[in-house]
Amino acid sequence: MKRKSIRLAALTIAVALMTTMCSRQGKVIDNQLDPVIAQTVSKVSEDSLVSYIDKLVSFHTRHSMSSQTDPERGLGAAVNWLKTRCEAYAERAEGIRPRPVVETVYYKTSSNMDREVTVPDLLVTIPGTKAEAEILVMAHIDTRVNDLADSTTFAPGANDDGSGISCLLEIVRLLSETPLEQTVKCLFVTTEEQSLGGSAFMAAKAREEGWPLIAVINNDMIGNAEASGTHLVETNVVRIFSESRSGVDSNERQLARYVKEIGERYVPGHTVKLMYRADRYRRGGDHSSFVNQGFTAVRMTEYFENYDRTHQVVREEDGIAYGDMPSGVCIPYLAKNIKVNLACVMNLADAPMAPAKAVIANAVELSNYTILRWAQVKDAKGEIDRNVSYEILYRETDQPEWQILECCKADGGDENLSTEIPLSKDNYFFAVRSVSAKGNASLPAFCR
Repeated sequence: MKRKSIRLAALTIAVALMTTMCSRQGKVIDNQLDPVIAQTVSKVSEDSLVSYIDKLVSFHTRHSMSSQTDPERGLGAAVNWLKTRCEAYAERAEGIRPRPVVETVYYKTSSNMDREVTVPDLLVTIPGTKAEAEILVMAHIDTRVNDLADSTTFAPGANDDGSGISCLLEIVRLLSETPLEQTVKCLFVTTEEQSLGGSAFMAAKAREEGWPLIAVINNDMIGNAEASGTHLVETNVVRIFSESRSGVDSNERQLARYVKEIGERYVPGHTVKLMYRADRYRRGGDHSSFVNQGFTAVRMTEYFENYDRTHQVVREEDGIAYGDMPSGVCIPYLAKNIKVNLACVMNLADAPMAPAKAVIANAVELSNYTILRWAQVKDAKGEIDRNVSYEILYRETDQPEWQILECCKADGGDENLSTEIPLSKDNYFFAVRSVSAKGNASLPAFCR
């Protein structure tokens, strides 16, 4: 106990020294709620979510090989309805913000299918006022039953992935009326159930066309609360899966931590659980297509899954209801997960760009101090942005979440800023992020 007290006291002194040092350079930015984000998050409508899911289920099946000509059933009817709904929301932007662009993108696929077919993805681009970067949120339209090739049996897909599609629709609805600095794209993909074909096509397109994506969030099954078998219920935890191709501080892991921090800030009592895996066992998701193309992408999904519902033919056996029906979607839980998405997207869209060239400047020196250096963020004219502050982040090497050593203000005309921290680089990881005058933080730039 005595040793622990000494250690805590030493850390407290170190933090105090850092705070004093940084305060000389400018005012510390508190992590207050952005009132525009808070107000927008509060507008997520449970009634809208019910109507979205009921309508999606009404198309009987949204299988990638289902009809594209039937006006009431199949993939074509579903995509037409989604496009019409998004265009109606886009009209609300008139006089408030640049109008969102709604487009259908077609591609040919034959993976895991009995014939080649041309299928649609739907892309909604909500332009930012600065548009230096883009944030992409995605979900998949298509549904299936156990037989992957069965394109006619009733496959409601209320949760898989009607829940994710509902998330995108609410984001389009609310952000069409809310100006943001960076562009937000909402991507409705098909053939997720057939080897992630739609996302693979769009990720390759994004890479070829040079989309400036800084974050991709895939929402796939975010509305179920009860586990099959165990019947455990969880309505206050959602999982965020992230890759580790470059180690525990991969870009994907930084994005996952960001989703946790911002999501929990704006949705009190809701926990975003960091899952240090690419996805679940023997499973995959559309975020992987973007990771494979070099983009930073994560997957959000419910904490418990119900295998009696996912991909099951709708029926009742031995008192168990099978099939992915609306009754299996917990609307209040889904609403909270959508609020997490919305808060993160908005905060990131109004944040400055992340600092470049963030390094440990004295990495080769033996010292109990750590010197961090990074390039200051510049404005549209190429000049140092004096409205940007910088937060120094740190954490012990066995801890998953960042702590904040409050922050440094842009100072002087030097392109680079540096600061000396009374904490050993052997004992901690460090990062730097930029913060707007309103308190919107960028993704962390990990210092190596």
